[in-house]
Amino acid sequence: MGDDKPDESKIPPLNPEDPLFGLTDEQIKESLSVFGKNEIVIPETPLWKLFLKQFLGFLPILIELAAIVSIAVQDYTDFGIILAMLVINACLGFHEEYKAKKSLDELSHQLESEVAVRRNGETLQLNVKELVPGDVVLLVGGTIVPADTQWIKGDTVSVDTAPLTGEPIPRKYPGDHGDIILSGTTVVAGECYGRVMRTGEHTEIGNAQKEIMADKTVSVVSVFQKKIMLVVQILVSVSFVLVIAVLLVQGLAYDGFKINVSQTILDALVILIASIPIALPLVLQVNMALGASHLATTYNAVVTSLPALQDIASMSMLCSDKTGTLTTANMSIITDQIFASDGFTAEEVILYGFLCSNADKKDDPIDRAIVSAFNDTGNSKDGYVQTEIIGFNPSVKRVVAFVKSGDKTLTIAKGLPAKILDTEAGAPDDHELQWKVDKINDHAFIKSVEATDTDLSSSGYKTIAIAVCEGNARELGDAAVWKFAGLLPMLDPPREDTPATIESLHHANISVKMITGDHANVGKETSRLIGLGTNVLPGEEMRNAPSETKNDIIWNADGFAAVLPSDKREIVLVLRNHFGLVTGMTGDGVNDAAALSAAQVGIAVAGATDAAKNAADLILTEEGLSPIYGAVLESRRIFARIKAYVVYRVAASIVLVLTLSIVIFVTSCAVDSLMIIILALINDVSMIPVAYDNAKATTKPQLPVAKTLVLQSLFYGLVQAGLSLMFIFSMAYSKNDEYALDLYGPNNEGCTGESKAFIWFHLVMVTELMIFSVRAPRFVLISPLPSMYLVGSVFLTLILGGLLACLLPNFGLHGANLGFIILFNVASFIVVDLMKLQFRKMIGEEPGDVIDNDELLTPKTRTETQKTVEKGERYRTHRESIVGEADRCHCVEVKSKSGLPGFFSLGGDTMMDNGYIKPMGSINFMRQNQAPTIRGPHRTKQVSSPY
Repeated sequence: MGDDKPDESKIPPLNPEDPLFGLTDEQIKESLSVFGKNEIVIPETPLWKLFLKQFLGFLPILIELAAIVSIAVQDYTDFGIILAMLVINACLGFHEEYKAKKSLDELSHQLESEVAVRRNGETLQLNVKELVPGDVVLLVGGTIVPADTQWIKGDTVSVDTAPLTGEPIPRKYPGDHGDIILSGTTVVAGECYGRVMRTGEHTEIGNAQKEIMADKTVSVVSVFQKKIMLVVQILVSVSFVLVIAVLLVQGLAYDGFKINVSQTILDALVILIASIPIALPLVLQVNMALGASHLATTYNAVVTSLPALQDIASMSMLCSDKTGTLTTANMSIITDQIFASDGFTAEEVILYGFLCSNADKKDDPIDRAIVSAFNDTGNSKDGYVQTEIIGFNPSVKRVVAFVKSGDKTLTIAKGLPAKILDTEAGAPDDHELQWKVDKINDHAFIKSVEATDTDLSSSGYKTIAIAVCEGNARELGDAAVWKFAGLLPMLDPPREDTPATIESLHHANISVKMITGDHANVGKETSRLIGLGTNVLPGEEMRNAPSETKNDIIWNADGFAAVLPSDKREIVLVLRNHFGLVTGMTGDGVNDAAALSAAQVGIAVAGATDAAKNAADLILTEEGLSPIYGAVLESRRIFARIKAYVVYRVAASIVLVLTLSIVIFVTSCAVDSLMIIILALINDVSMIPVAYDNAKATTKPQLPVAKTLVLQSLFYGLVQAGLSLMFIFSMAYSKNDEYALDLYGPNNEGCTGESKAFIWFHLVMVTELMIFSVRAPRFVLISPLPSMYLVGSVFLTLILGGLLACLLPNFGLHGANLGFIILFNVASFIVVDLMKLQFRKMIGEEPGDVIDNDELLTPKTRTETQKTVEKGERYRTHRESIVGEADRCHCVEVKSKSGLPGFFSLGGDTMMDNGYIKPMGSINFMRQNQAPTIRGPHRTKQVSSPY
C-alpha cells in the first residue's frame, strides 16, 4: 500500500442501532478533512511540453534533418525558412491542439460515476469522488467498486478481480479472500451493502495507478492511423530514392558537383521536403478531437477513445437491447391484468413482489415499477421484514428474498416465468436455491400459466413471475415447497422516436437486430411496432442449432429473444468474425459487458452500469437509440474529411515530387530551393481549415481501406503530374517566343527566372485546387459546398502565390503566362473531376447517396414482404462493407513516459490522453481485453439488468 497508509482508527464507525443508517453530516465533514476526496490527481501536461511535442515525431524530425543539411552547406537563408516553417507549423499545431484539448477536458465531466450511498438514513446518488471512509454504499451487479469496501450485509457477491489479480474466475465476498472488496473490481452477481474503508490513492489499485501514471502511458492506435502512416512512410521512402536520383543526375550529368555542390544538394533536398505532409498529424487529431466534442455536445454521445470514431463510421450492423433502448424502460404494472394463481389474490402477488424488491435501487426499472405499484395500492407492509435478498444474476434470471412475518419465515422469488416454475428451465444454473413449483406435474395448471403468459407477451406485456415458499428454503433444502403465486404484467412501450430512428439507420445502411431477454412474443410485437422484421427467434433455437446452420440463423434473423449473456456475445462475434461486418452492440447491464467488449462499437445506453460503460466505446447520455444515429453521421463526416485530406496530401506530394524530379532529369531546371520550401509551407498551412469543412455523411459506411486511399492518391498524383509535365513542356516548345518557357537557359546554363516562376505557380495552383475535387463525393458542381474557411484559405493562397510569382525579382512571371496557368488549371480540374467519378466506380469507392441533414426520417408503413426486400438490399451493401481480419481491432501500445514518441508515430497524442478521453480523477479501467492497465473515472448510475 505504500508508506502513506491512512489511520483506519479515524474512520467513523457504523451506527450500532442501524448499520445501514450511514454517516451524519458532521461525520462526513470530519472524514473528508482527514482523508480527502476519493480521487487520484492526474498531473496536467505543461503547456511548454505540449508545444515542444510539436517538434517530435516522424514528419517533424525529417524537416529538422533538412534544416541540419541546410546549415551544413552554409545556406543560411534556406535554413531560416525551414526553421520558420517548423515554428509556424508548431505554433499552429499547438493552437489547434490546445483548443481541441480544452474541448475534450469538458467531456471528462460527463464520464464521472455515481453510486447509491446511505447518509442520514436516506439513500442518495452521489458522485464517487464524494465518497469518504465510513460511507455505506450499495453494490449491485455491474458496479465497479468505487473504493476499498468492507462487506457488511447482503448477498455473497461474485466479484471480477481480474484488473488486480489477473484471475479469470470471480471471487466470492465474504469468503476465503476476506470481506474487503477492492476498488476497481466489478460486481458480476449479487448485491450487498458495504462500508468504505480506503479511498483515492490510499486504495490498492489507486496506489498502483499512481505509480503507473508516473512511469508508463498507454496509447491506442486505430487501424486507420496505422495505415495512413504506412502510406506516408512509403511515400517518403520513394521520394528519398528520387532525391538520390536527382542528386546524382544534377551532380554528375549536369556537373552540379563541379559548379555548386551546396546548391546541388539543396535542389535534391527540397524535393524530399515537398513530399513530407507535415500537417497530416495535426489535421487528423484536430478532426477527431473536435468531432468527439461535437458528438457529446450535439448528440449526447461520448466516445471513450478517439480511435472508436473510425469503427462508428464503419458500422454496418447494430445489435440492440430492447428495454431502455428501443423502449422507454418506464415500466408500469398493469394491475387489472395481474394473474393470481389458486390460493392467492392480486394484492398478495403485488405484496410478495414488493417484499422481493429493493427500494434503494431507484434506477432499476423492474424494482421501481413493483415498488410504485405496491405504494399505489395503499396496502401496508407492516408485519413483514426483509432480512436478506439474493440479488439478480443474469445467468439465473431471478431474485430471492427471505422475509420475516412474526415467527414465520417466507422465501419469495421473482423472475422469468420459466425459471420460477422450474429453475432448470432452459439450462441448469449455479444458484444456491433450486426448485420446481408444487404443481409442476399438473399439466392443466402449467398450460394455463403458459397460455396466460403467452397471451400477455403477445399483447406486448413483459411478465414477472412470483413464487412463495413457507419457511427458509435454504434450510429446508429439498423439503421446501414452492407455490406459484402469479404473474405481474408490465408495460414497456417503445420510445416515440424509435421507429424514426430505425428508419434512419436503415437508410444509412445499418441493419438493426433486436436482442432481448424477454419472451419471443414480446420481442415480435415490439419489432412490429418499431418497424423491424418480426423474424424474432428464441435464443434456445440458436443455441441448439447445428454449427453448420447457426451462422445463417444469426445472419437471417431480425432478432433474438429469451437470450443468455453468452448468446449476445456469440451473435456479435459471428457477425464480426464470420461475416466480417463492423458490428455495434448496445447494452446497460453486467450481462451485456461481454458482448459490448466483443463488438467493435460497444454502446452503453443512458443509465448503464459501470461494467457496461467500462466495456463500451460510446456512452450515451440521452435515453433511446437516436443519439446513435447522430453519432454515426458525425463519425462518417469526420472520416470523410480525414480520408479526403489524406488522399489530397499524398497526391499533392506525388505531383510535386514527380514534376520537380522529371523537369530536373530532362532539363536540369531546378526551382529555387527557398521557393519550394515556401510552397510546402503554404500548402500545409492553407489546408488546416479542412478540419472544419462542410463534409456530408453518405449512406455507405466509411471503411478504413488503405488500398482505395492509395489508389485514389495515385490517380490524382499521376494524372495531375502527367498533365503538369505536358503543360510545362508544351509551353517550353511553344512557337510563340514571347510567352515560351526557356527551361535550358542561354547556352544551357540554367533555366530563366520566369520559367521557374511558371513551374512554381502552376504547382501552387494545381495542388491547392485539388482539394475541392478530392473532398467532393460526386461531381464538384453538384456536391455539398466546401466551408467558407477552406475556400477563403485556398484563394488567399492563390492570390499570394500569384503576387509572389509575378513580383519577386528573381521570378518575374509574365501576366499572359499567369493567365495561361489559370485557364489550364481550371480546365484540367474539371476534366480530372469527371475522370474521378469513373475511377471511384472502378475501384468500388462510390460513396452512395448523401444524407443531407441529421433529421430523423418519417417511418413508412411496410408489409413483411417489403421489409424483407429492403433488408436484402441493405445486406448487399453489407457484403461490400466487409473489413479484413487485421482491421477489426484497436492496437494498444504501452510505452515509457520518459521516452520520446515513436519515430514512425503520428506524434502529438497529448490532447487525446493517449487515445482516450482524458479523465478528471477517481479510478477507471480500460476494456480488459485490450490491456490490464488502469485509467481515470467511469461513469454514471448503477442499475441491475432487467429480466
